[in-house]
Amino acid sequence: MAQEYFDFTNDLIFRWVMEHEENCLAILRAILPELKITAVKRRENEHPVNYLAFDDERGVRFDAIIEDDQERFYDVEMQVANQPGLGKRVRYYQAQIDQETLKKGEDYDDLRESYVIFFCTFDPCGQDRRLYQFHYYEDDDRQLSLPTNSHVILINALGTKDQITPELAAVLDVMNRRRDNQNPLAVSLVKEIDDYNRDKKRRRALMNLKMRLKDEWRLGLSEGRAEGRNEMQDEMTLGLIQALQAQGMPQKQIVEALALTRKISLAEAQHYYEQVVQATSGGTH
Repeated sequence: MAQEYFDFTNDLIFRWVMEHEENCLAILRAILPELKITAVKRRENEHPVNYLAFDDERGVRFDAIIEDDQERFYDVEMQVANQPGLGKRVRYYQAQIDQETLKKGEDYDDLRESYVIFFCTFDPCGQDRRLYQFHYYEDDDRQLSLPTNSHVILINALGTKDQITPELAAVLDVMNRRRDNQNPLAVSLVKEIDDYNRDKKRRRALMNLKMRLKDEWRLGLSEGRAEGRNEMQDEMTLGLIQALQAQGMPQKQIVEALALTRKISLAEAQHYYEQVVQATSGGTH
């Protein structure tokens, strides 16, 4: 039986790739060629985030903010679950950048230019565009903008519209497991991801994360049933289902787990699963 392959959208894989400054630089230049970024460095956050550590690491991981040679800051994230509240998530990450980068004794006038960038495995705005960018504008006069020096970029791996750089197109091909793109960035990323999949220690970390998500998902189902509520509508449970799907768990296994946990037939579990997927994706697949 072939081993399960963990791709660029996997949380651990993405973080390992982005730990290398050369990858951060290449990806940022692919997204924002007009900035002419020549160098970056990673700044570890002072505050931990809720993240499952792997293997022999202890506690939680620290997110990293990327700083370029012009003192602009970037937070780059992978989003696999199309859940409500994406805008609030963006707002939270923007606040984190400001909190982590404003030096002691500085005030808001010293805030640097910043970018929150989400790579999405779904279309976050439903317009089939490959890249959405947001700023603050006056409602009635779009020529009037509020210069917050903050930017939000949502990248849609499923999009077909918009002109993007060949390098960003290469990254999206890697997200979609297309291996025929011979762009040097795509070739480099695929090789690195393949290496992580072959590395025994990292594979063990990937499998451990998958099993932890599976255990938490089942626990969420059990607790929801005991409390007499519709557990499948719980946001955490829906997020875990999306995460399991992104990790490559086959639909058949998810349905079987539903049937086992809820003590219902496979046919009922299948029907229930389809309802949840449809609701989570906004009525489309």
